[in-house]
Amino acid sequence: MLKDKKYIHVITNFEQIGGAEQMLIRTINATSVNEQHSIISLMKISDLMKKQLVQDVEFIALDSNSITGLLLSVFKLRKIIKLFQPSVIYSWMYHANFVAALVKLFPSVKAPVIWGVRHSLDDFKGEGLSTKLAIYAGRFLKVIPETIIYCANRAMQQHIKFGYSPKDKSVYIPNGYSFQENKLRTFKNNNVVIGAAGRFHDAKDYYTLFKSVAPILASNSSIKLKIAGRDVNSENKAIQNYMRELTINLKQVELLGQINNMPNFYRSVDFFVLSSKTEGFPNVLAEAAGYGCITFSTDVGDAQVILNDDKRLVPIGDSKALQDLLVQYIDKTAEELSEISKSASDFIRTTYSIDVISKRILSVGNKL
Repeated sequence: MLKDKKYIHVITNFEQIGGAEQMLIRTINATSVNEQHSIISLMKISDLMKKQLVQDVEFIALDSNSITGLLLSVFKLRKIIKLFQPSVIYSWMYHANFVAALVKLFPSVKAPVIWGVRHSLDDFKGEGLSTKLAIYAGRFLKVIPETIIYCANRAMQQHIKFGYSPKDKSVYIPNGYSFQENKLRTFKNNNVVIGAAGRFHDAKDYYTLFKSVAPILASNSSIKLKIAGRDVNSENKAIQNYMRELTINLKQVELLGQINNMPNFYRSVDFFVLSSKTEGFPNVLAEAAGYGCITFSTDVGDAQVILNDDKRLVPIGDSKALQDLLVQYIDKTAEELSEISKSASDFIRTTYSIDVISKRILSVGNKL
């Protein structure tokens, strides 16, 4: 069957689940069967990721694992574009934006390029050298893409100020979600499970999380901490050191590593904490709220927009403020927590429907 629209999505890596990868999957899964999608990964593509797509998608991995490989991927991508003749080229993340912009310099590439930024500049100094170079390169290549889509309004303002994109080319479209059926949450006074989710990385600042909950766990043996995420397991030496230093009871902590069923995880925790140093539009925060968790966050990316309540926001790296905030909510009645849970869940499910968001993302390219 002849497809109405053909899209190429260029992404840095499509080997493991992350915020950008999740949103790309959701965007494609919410589209019509009359639209054809091809995912081009500069690095790898895993079978695990392929299985997340319900649409018939073409996958191509360019195996670029070095600066030389990244530059060679420009020529590889040019050949793919010549063969596929896409209507629009979407790129997701800084390195993919860089490569897509260079490809567009070839006169034979007619399709418009839409950049995607899913990261904030809250902790630019803490970024790796490769990421910094890709961001700086964007300042020189920003004239090439027709539009730059940001998943977080705060990130958009930061990038405009930094010089990564012109204001008139910048568009804010938040992430979207497809939720399973929700049930009204019930809570037990002073007996909660505190949860967190995300890969183990300095940007996630798990030390601040452990430091904030350590006194809470010590004061109440019925309170538990449960964390899911890549490399967040009992073998992680850094986490072992955190728990040893902070004298945390191992019986009160459950480290799950990377898991596939996140809805079940969210349903198993009462409070959800994001302790990151930097985020764009933190998916886990929105997902957790959508499933009725009471959510708390450091002041990163669009966390305040997602929370829709700045009373549950603390400064980056402030473990004492986070501790005090958690204690304040632990002391609330079960009825008060249920009301907060329902209000937050209704807000997320109404505001961030993936069907609406997916159409908005693809309509940007379709208008060009």
